[in-house]
Amino acid sequence: WNGNIDWNKVKNSGVSYVIIRTGFRGSTQGALVEDNKFRQNIQGATNAGLKVGVYFFSQAVNEVEAVEEASMVLSQVRGYKLAYPVFIDVEPSGGRADRLSSGERTKVINAFCQTIQNGGYRAGIYANKTWLSQKMNISALSGYKIWLAQYAKKPTYNGRYEMWQYSSTGSISGIKGNVDLNMSYLGY
Repeated sequence: WNGNIDWNKVKNSGVSYVIIRTGFRGSTQGALVEDNKFRQNIQGATNAGLKVGVYFFSQAVNEVEAVEEASMVLSQVRGYKLAYPVFIDVEPSGGRADRLSSGERTKVINAFCQTIQNGGYRAGIYANKTWLSQKMNISALSGYKIWLAQYAKKPTYNGRYEMWQYSSTGSISGIKGNVDLNMSYLGY
């Protein structure tokens, strides 16, 4: 999205960690796609000394597809040191997964996260306040880290979360264009 990134400038600007997209599942036909900058980004961030986590934009409509997505991510991150979790990104996109019931989405998220944990990594969920509150059974997903997206001066989500994405219009040296800004309470 942001083109080529100068990861040394990012590190020197005071950033200590990044969460990099590994890929996504297509919103209409469901094809799995690796982010074309994933390998360049994870190598650059790692070489610059940044702590790294990753996310996958899910459009899985069942547990089989969720395991397929997680398995793809596991194959992509092999050989890289991840300090932060592997997150499943669930959010509205006008796509095939938008119509899932809360129960179905909970099963998809659990299948993805269990596969990631079985692969030896920490797992987490990225979603906005509405989706965390209404589009999944968050109490059934308590074993995973929560990355809340809520663009506000202070979050109003009442549930537990370990990371908070508070802006999508940030500016970071070394990155062109708007950047998502996050606070981590994980202490890694």
